[in-house]
Amino acid sequence: MSYTLAVGTKAYIASTYGSSKTMSALSNATSAVATLESSHGVIVGDFVEISSGWGEADDRIAKATVVSTNDVTLGNIDTSSTTNFPVGTGTGSVREITAWTEVTQITPDYVVQGGEQEYADISTLDQRLRKRLPTRRGAIGVELETYFDPTLSWWSTVKSAADGATPVAVKFVYPNGTVIVANAYWSLQEVPTVGDNTLRAKINIDFCATPTTYTS
Repeated sequence: MSYTLAVGTKAYIASTYGSSKTMSALSNATSAVATLESSHGVIVGDFVEISSGWGEADDRIAKATVVSTNDVTLGNIDTSSTTNFPVGTGTGSVREITAWTEVTQITPDYVVQGGEQEYADISTLDQRLRKRLPTRRGAIGVELETYFDPTLSWWSTVKSAADGATPVAVKFVYPNGTVIVANAYWSLQEVPTVGDNTLRAKINIDFCATPTTYTS
């Protein structure tokens, strides 16, 4: 059994992206391999945004764990199911995240909602015990409360993401080294609330694709 203290947790917003690179193939594997155009520039450790014909892979954020010329392994992007990921139809593009900006002054009032399993009721009239089949999972949302200060370096980046109403990646880094990344819609409450006699701002981050977890 192990425990990890929350103290030291950090949150980041993607602040700069590279140009889109054509992905001519995406393999079926526990960690999918993307074949990119030449001179793609992606190196091991880079994070990329995936645009794919596979709905379950589209809009995911992935870490490049192996790079062999034009073949880039997208760590922990499991596309091994040919039912969910039909062979040969996952092509598209990737876009490298070239810079992250830390969201600072986050209070301990950190809230995560959603992600719960949803079910379809398949009970019949003659059954005394209801039966359910898993369907999809609920949307995931994170609410960050920060001490109000519009002069902070991340403020304009978050505001731009909120005003643009397009997905921008989020990265959470935890004290035990775990990293969670996801594509998300951002909103910023610019009128501060008051908590413990201090002004607070709120950021809402709503995931638009499945998050990816890395432990190394």
